[in-house]
Amino acid sequence: MSNGFGPVAGAFKATVAYFSSFKRSTLAWGGLALGAVILLSVNLSSTIGLKAWSADLTQDRLFTISDGTRQILKSIDEPITARLYFSKNLADASPDIVRYFDRVRELFERYRDISGGKLQLTILDPEPFSDAEDKAVEGGLRGLRLNADGDVGYFGLVATNATDNQQVIPFFDPSRESYLEYDVTKLIYSLANPKKRTVGLMTSLPLDGGKSPMRQQQTQPWLMMGQIREFFDVKPIDQDVKEIPAGLDVLMVAQPTKLTPDATYAIDQYALKGGKVLIFTDPVSDTAEMQLLQNQGNGEKELTKLLAGWGVTYDGSKVATDIKHARRVQFQNPQTGQPAVTDFVAWLGLDKSSINPKDVLSAGIDQINVASAGFLSKKDGATVDFSPILETSDSAEAVNVKDVGYGADPLALLRNYVSGGHKLVLAARLSGDVTSAFPDGPPKASDAAAKKDEKDKSAAKADTSTADAAKKDAAPAAASDTAKNDQVKSGKINIIVVADTDILADQFWVNTSLGQDVAIPTAHNAAFVVGALENLSGSNALIALRGRGVKDRPFTLVDDLRRGAEQKFRAKEEALEDKLKTTQAELQKIQASGNGGSAILSDKEQETVEKFRGEMVDTRRELRNVKLALRQDIDNLSGWLKFANIALVPLMLGMAAVGVSWRRTRQRRKTPKNER
Repeated sequence: MSNGFGPVAGAFKATVAYFSSFKRSTLAWGGLALGAVILLSVNLSSTIGLKAWSADLTQDRLFTISDGTRQILKSIDEPITARLYFSKNLADASPDIVRYFDRVRELFERYRDISGGKLQLTILDPEPFSDAEDKAVEGGLRGLRLNADGDVGYFGLVATNATDNQQVIPFFDPSRESYLEYDVTKLIYSLANPKKRTVGLMTSLPLDGGKSPMRQQQTQPWLMMGQIREFFDVKPIDQDVKEIPAGLDVLMVAQPTKLTPDATYAIDQYALKGGKVLIFTDPVSDTAEMQLLQNQGNGEKELTKLLAGWGVTYDGSKVATDIKHARRVQFQNPQTGQPAVTDFVAWLGLDKSSINPKDVLSAGIDQINVASAGFLSKKDGATVDFSPILETSDSAEAVNVKDVGYGADPLALLRNYVSGGHKLVLAARLSGDVTSAFPDGPPKASDAAAKKDEKDKSAAKADTSTADAAKKDAAPAAASDTAKNDQVKSGKINIIVVADTDILADQFWVNTSLGQDVAIPTAHNAAFVVGALENLSGSNALIALRGRGVKDRPFTLVDDLRRGAEQKFRAKEEALEDKLKTTQAELQKIQASGNGGSAILSDKEQETVEKFRGEMVDTRRELRNVKLALRQDIDNLSGWLKFANIALVPLMLGMAAVGVSWRRTRQRRKTPKNER
């Protein structure tokens, strides 16, 4: 081994001997020059070789390309051409947009590399009165006015595939930067898969708009439908159909109040034959309660019967409440008539602890808002595979439906809240083998339909011979026998049931900026619903991506303290307010009556008045103390949090610095002078 390293060792010694003849200053300058060359070489090599490397320190990994995006980009078959329009005058007006443009451009460059060149990007500057500006306007981009002279800047994208299908992002709004990957990937997915799947929609909800029962004005479509139509063709299905139309990828059933027994049977047979179904049912649809009152029927009863036949229990007279996930609401106190703010235990903000992490729909979902939701459970002895997707905490309580909805008293619900000690299932996946919910065959005709058939038969007998009439009488029986013979008695199902419809409503998941067409999600409701449709229809690529950027980080400790304090003092507050009202009423009664109706009070009445006034002052003081106590724990915690954020960390760093300095000083004192 020494023989092998001999020449190397000799060369090293010769090199050392050579450089030993140089002055130290010369060696120092030479070392600096060599170091600079090495630094530049490393920098150049890393710029070229590590171009795609980056460190993403955001909690949601917003700057990291997701696996779903990579899957979509690698599956592109035909080339996609993207034209990114960015006006230089827009860069002069807003430095923030320049930074955002750099991120968009870098994202597309990474997309191009991952797609293997199937995605091509061209960057254009749409100068005023240029061909590029004409194409930008023709493509549907929205210009941003820059000054009083009317100059317009563009920052948008027009992309096309090999068959000239076109998708557009009219303007890259910086407020949606956290959704950039989803917006761009969704566009590419639409071009790579131009043929949309079909969703059949059976509902009584005004999802596509309707008429307000109070103002008799047309209402706007729910934004959820816009999200669904970006990926699916939606086909309305009547609630009295006798057979679900062919060609559907998923059947979506949402609070069908007019559902007939025939349509219920059709849904049952569709599911047993392998059809995928997404069901939304709700004891109280807070958002559309007034509209549904005008479309009452037996739909809830029919759906309950259908679910029971599949092995699932659902009680439309009960609502799930949960103090741990209660949302903060403002309302008018029915007792005082004044605005009040409290936790509404029937409106829930579900977090990751309420979402089953084993279900594919949990990917990227952190926050889902529901309102006055029902709950589901598996029937004893049922064969269905019942897998919860959304659950309450183990502090949930089931309340009567009359206590929620229009005119509900959030304070009374909070005051009377009693933990049930177990979780309630708000949404579940049903799968496996089940038997038909109609074991006796198709539903029999209603009495009205039977009478109509009997009348028609009588008329037919009067106009035709006995033989012809007999043939006509036999026809319905034959048809009924055929339907019975065609019935599927059992089969494997794939169904998702959500015991809430307000999850679809705008107010529970999105904020729309005034005067703009920019919708900013505040919860993952849309991601959950569209993800469920995609999962049932056979695609999961975008499920995890939809939830990125939506993040609500509540102060859980503060919330727990506030809820505990509020529940503790609300009952006492109400008792004091009742006492105050009674005292005021008695006082007014005495003052109004006087002695025999005169304005002069007797000594006894005057004494009573003074007594009531004293009680009223004491009650008000006690009520004020209760309200102050309601905030005391929260204010104390707030003070500690401010101290920790402002002073604690600097103090800890200062103490650490003092400790290190003291240790070094001590070590120096112990070291002999001749060793220093």
